[in-house]
Amino acid sequence: MSLNEIRNIGLITAMGLKEFAVILMCALAANANIIIDDTGSTVAATVSSTDSSSTEATVSEKINPSLASSDIASTSAKNIEDELYNEVVSRDFDKAVYRTALLYGAGHDSIISNVVHRLINDGQSQIFDYAYKLTASRGTFIVRALFPIEIRMHEDLLFVKIISYKYDFALKYSRGVDFAGDKKAYGDSDTSTRFKVTWKFVPYWIGDRVYFKIRPIDIAYFLKLGNTRDRDGDHGAYGSTNHDTDRHLWYVKPVRHNGKLLFYIINKEYDELLKLGKSKDWDGDRVAYGHSEKDFNPDKFAWYIKLI
Repeated sequence: MSLNEIRNIGLITAMGLKEFAVILMCALAANANIIIDDTGSTVAATVSSTDSSSTEATVSEKINPSLASSDIASTSAKNIEDELYNEVVSRDFDKAVYRTALLYGAGHDSIISNVVHRLINDGQSQIFDYAYKLTASRGTFIVRALFPIEIRMHEDLLFVKIISYKYDFALKYSRGVDFAGDKKAYGDSDTSTRFKVTWKFVPYWIGDRVYFKIRPIDIAYFLKLGNTRDRDGDHGAYGSTNHDTDRHLWYVKPVRHNGKLLFYIINKEYDELLKLGKSKDWDGDRVAYGHSEKDFNPDKFAWYIKLI
């Protein structure tokens, strides 16, 4: 038995067979471009794909080291960094992708990295659009080299746990369905890796930004907000098999808080932040809602997005 085989056995033992099985099934399902539902049948792992054919010029076609070097020589790196940052924030992604390709081809990775850090520190949701557009232009190698892995959640092979920063509870669905056939969304104090708390963010480019439909890997129920408000003005969070409304679409905003990279998850229809309720039910779970006010308070409404 080789040293690598021995190390791999040790790794599997350390993480636990159950956790390893979930990770293995995620990889196998993604490799086959399927996700298993609770009936044993299969559905597409992604509804839209960043790897589909694109009419945009690829990043490789745009890279021209000699041109990039001359551009850098004619102006300061800080000015170029500011220009790239402003292109991303103003959603001029064609220019941003082009400039990024030139910089990367000339070996100026640090300028791109500085922009990525600024976008995160400034709480700019456009960083997800920027990463998506680079990937759509065949710039996956740049995104994987210079972006935090959480920002790459549009990629097919990435599966995550969504964990409340405030409560350290993992997002999940109820076992049963309600009268409408929907599953209620909850937070679970058990954050260990398993199917019920493992999710996939499915990307959709709509207008000038990327939205996500969010679903567990084992059942084809897509996260949404309900139609009605409760007495606090909140919308309840549910999962449904249909996913054809803006209530099923979400965008993500980064926030750096106490040295941690966290995220707000915001519903397109109501512009409400996903949150967990204050009280627990008889199972010890917390009900998930869309908050009635757009309050960017990380101590209350931010989430970890932890890759498995």
